[in-house]
Amino acid sequence: MSASECLDVLTAAERVIAEAEAAKVRVLARFAVLRPPTRRHTELADGAREEVAIEIGVSPQAAATQILRAQRLATRLPATVDALAAGDIDFKRALAMDDLTEVLSMEDAGRVERRVLAYGGRTNPSRFRDSIRYHVIKVDPASAERRRVTAREDRDVTYMAGEDGVGHLSAALTAEQALAAHQQIDKLARKAKTPDRTLGQCRADVLLGLIFGEQRDRVKVQVNVTVPATTLMGLNEQPGVLSGYGPITAEHARELARDATWRRILTDPAGHLLEASPRRFPSPAMAEHVRLRDQHCRMPGCTTTAHRSEIDHTVRHCDQGLSSTDNLAALCKYHNLLRERSDWDIYQPSEGVLVFTSPEGRRYQTTPPALVA
Repeated sequence: MSASECLDVLTAAERVIAEAEAAKVRVLARFAVLRPPTRRHTELADGAREEVAIEIGVSPQAAATQILRAQRLATRLPATVDALAAGDIDFKRALAMDDLTEVLSMEDAGRVERRVLAYGGRTNPSRFRDSIRYHVIKVDPASAERRRVTAREDRDVTYMAGEDGVGHLSAALTAEQALAAHQQIDKLARKAKTPDRTLGQCRADVLLGLIFGEQRDRVKVQVNVTVPATTLMGLNEQPGVLSGYGPITAEHARELARDATWRRILTDPAGHLLEASPRRFPSPAMAEHVRLRDQHCRMPGCTTTAHRSEIDHTVRHCDQGLSSTDNLAALCKYHNLLRERSDWDIYQPSEGVLVFTSPEGRRYQTTPPALVA
């Protein structure tokens, strides 16, 4: 097979897998109907999970989980199962739809399902999950805010023993606190980086230094919140987006806005800031605009945040490319070098719209991720 034919077989195989997963969901849901519970306060008939477990070679507990999940998908989210059967989404995305809409009524879950699936599977599962989270907040903002307040009360730091003399320290914080803490640790680690330590090792060392008082340095970190002005005015409960985290409730966005330093950015009706310059490097304001617009590295499927990415000229500056928002895009360091290291090409026909052409001549168009999708 040629490289192009390999890619064709790969995508066809993914569709076959998705179709098989949908068939599995449907037969397990049907099996649950044929094995109704015989005792009160039980969800499955005695012995039903064991029947499935033996046939597919898993534990009874795992079989029960699969059966109950299939029931929820088939009854609460039939359009998701249809999209899975058609190969429009994969099983990981179907599970995300199930997990994140579980807190909703059946009617609201259906609303979220329709709105999310209308825009397809997105370029990676993370963005698909973000879309679900956004619409879960939007469909019932009051309940979402109550869940946020409750979850905030559960903040904690926990420890779990690992293997080979390593332990795992985990902190459950509010989204903005966790982001700011990670940015602080990461920036300090990059300043303290030495040839004999990886960046990950430096982060661990910096964290210990902060806890035990050995790290006195501080760096300024920035957390961006995108929120409609009407939400800040209290005119609606439209969700906001915390850069690097995802959708947040309107009240959460208003809380973060109270202590914020504001700046006004004027755009055209489509949200584009037009600025052209022959400068070799974009101005700080222009680079920040591109990062806020793109949110992530623009290579399809990449999840590196825009603030950890580089601002790259689509038409190279040495080829008379301008430092303008319609010739700039966020690309992580690896994907920024992709054109130099391979036959990939990038073209930006209009502001923010990028077309990637693979070595096989296949084209993949991406647009900046919308807050509502």
